[in-house]
Amino acid sequence: MRVTLDGLDGWARGWISNGHRAPLRLRRQQGGGGVMVWAGIIKDELVGPFRVQDGLKMNSQTYCQFLEDTFFKQWYRKKSASFKKTMIFMQDNAPSHASKYSSAWLAKMTWPPSSPDLNPIENLWALLKREIYSEGKQYTSLNSVWEAVVASAQKVDHQQIKKLTDSMNGRLITVIEKGGYIGH
Repeated sequence: MRVTLDGLDGWARGWISNGHRAPLRLRRQQGGGGVMVWAGIIKDELVGPFRVQDGLKMNSQTYCQFLEDTFFKQWYRKKSASFKKTMIFMQDNAPSHASKYSSAWLAKMTWPPSSPDLNPIENLWALLKREIYSEGKQYTSLNSVWEAVVASAQKVDHQQIKKLTDSMNGRLITVIEKGGYIGH
């Protein structure tokens, strides 16, 4: 996920009461920058969030190194062998995730084909962004927007995460019933 200083991709929405002025919004050239974030959902647990180093070009090699330094060293390696055998690692189709290099590097794990519509992390990103940018909030530095990400992630409870992962069965059934098509 990418979070910016000025809100959701530069968009600002909301209601303005009759007789009140719209809040002043900062407008920076190129949006003022942002922070890249990686997180995972495992059952009812939020893994991360982990901040991607500012200015890092996320290609296949740097993505795999990032996973090694964050997800694998800080979380996965602490899990039991039986847990690791049943865990499924699912990603979206970002180029660094779907490359031959990343696929080969992750081949030691079992993970299904990617589909953003079926990935509960996409719903988590939406939940976090609603909290981060509530009431049209904007930020003045990359560190302050990162602190907002961490604070928002800490507010997500196990029940919310469990609800996201528990919805997978229903989503998969819908895909099967529709012959592989996910429509809105």
